[in-house]
Amino acid sequence: MIWIILFFGLGLRLISINQSLWLDEAINVLATQKFSLLGMITEYAKADFHPPGFFIILWIWTKIFGISEISSRLPSVIFGVLAIYIVYLIGQKIHSRTLGIFSALLLAVNPLHIYYSQEARMYALATLAVLINIFLLIKLIKGERINLFLLILSDLFILASDYIAYFIFPAQLFFLLFIKRKEIIKKWIIALSVALVLGIWWLPLFLGQLNVGSIASSNLPTWKFVAGAFDLKTLPLTFVKFIIGRISLADKLLYATILLPVLGLFGYLLWKGIQSVSGFYRQLFTCWIIIPLLIATLVSFVIPVYNYFRVLYVLPGIILLVSIGTLSLEKKVKYVFLAGTVLIELFCTYVYLFNSDFQREDWRGLVSFFKDKPTALILFESSGNLPPFDYYAKNNLKAKGALKDFPAKNESDIAFLEETEKDVYLVEYLVEISDPQRLVGRKLLGLGYEQIDTKNFTGVGFVYHYVKK
Repeated sequence: MIWIILFFGLGLRLISINQSLWLDEAINVLATQKFSLLGMITEYAKADFHPPGFFIILWIWTKIFGISEISSRLPSVIFGVLAIYIVYLIGQKIHSRTLGIFSALLLAVNPLHIYYSQEARMYALATLAVLINIFLLIKLIKGERINLFLLILSDLFILASDYIAYFIFPAQLFFLLFIKRKEIIKKWIIALSVALVLGIWWLPLFLGQLNVGSIASSNLPTWKFVAGAFDLKTLPLTFVKFIIGRISLADKLLYATILLPVLGLFGYLLWKGIQSVSGFYRQLFTCWIIIPLLIATLVSFVIPVYNYFRVLYVLPGIILLVSIGTLSLEKKVKYVFLAGTVLIELFCTYVYLFNSDFQREDWRGLVSFFKDKPTALILFESSGNLPPFDYYAKNNLKAKGALKDFPAKNESDIAFLEETEKDVYLVEYLVEISDPQRLVGRKLLGLGYEQIDTKNFTGVGFVYHYVKK
């Protein structure tokens, strides 16, 4: 049965995997072509606030398999499918094979996990790393023999994956202190200490990343709200997205009307799971779910790090509890509830996979739009071309950044614009951050251009067409 679920999960993660790369993906992918492996770690990573693990994997992978959308995303697909299997092993270890099957099935069809199993970023990797670490911890607590080397490797795996995944370590420490098993605490501390010592070489680079991040945060005050500054909506939004993924509705009243019974169902099963879980597992799940979210919230007051996808590794803990709650119901009823939860997840997954409005930024569509306009000038609200545009345009289009400084504070921050250009297209992507006063558009009007048309591309935003009067 588990192999059917794994193949099913793989199949879902391969649908629409060739959708357009978005900004961060394109930056990653193009960097693998620009930098050596050492440069990817020591130079590129300075501006991308993450540990080196995914950068190393992506660099090696793209050198072998190329930089197409599908190829670049396949590592995350693999991490996602492996995570399904580890969830199965955890469920089997803490209760039964049936719990393992229920949990694996719910993760296999979960729309948010599918989304990030299709992204050339590190979030699926971090989720897998935490799951392996949790699985080894459970084996250790159950008295099974665990090679200390494996514990060290699993700790290193987390340290190399994503900084926000580090919050699982305080969660585990709280849990271990609660159960008061000195021999296990000792082994856990030794393994983590050795992993930290082995990873100490990264500390100077981490401090460099912090410095770059603090400069960017001070120069771009609105960027923190994109990166993950504290917001009262963040925690409830996390649980909503854990269930329905990235989909939404413009009509918020209709959205809430549909969402409330769905949240009620999952909330009920989660509560049943908490009530039904036995022994020290209740404390384990409580620490796994609550402490990372609490730490991420507190840290976000200082450093903008909390977005729901950054804590994706908490999702399997919730899925396991929902599965436990489902399994606690009477025999016939539990299969009805399981079918209901699976159908809800599949519906949300279907909407994401087959509706481009909920997919990634459509840079491929934007470049395709310009293919029959080779003489038009394309302007970006930035100091240069944007990586996803370069990825698809391959230097075959006439484009440049419209800003000398970033963000634009006055007209002197706008780059020189040729008044002889007949057709100009202004791409507004990230304009709220780079040019909140819309100075470039005002400059074009002042130079005698007239806005005649507007196009909208999913995720990229509006593209304004100006012509010389």
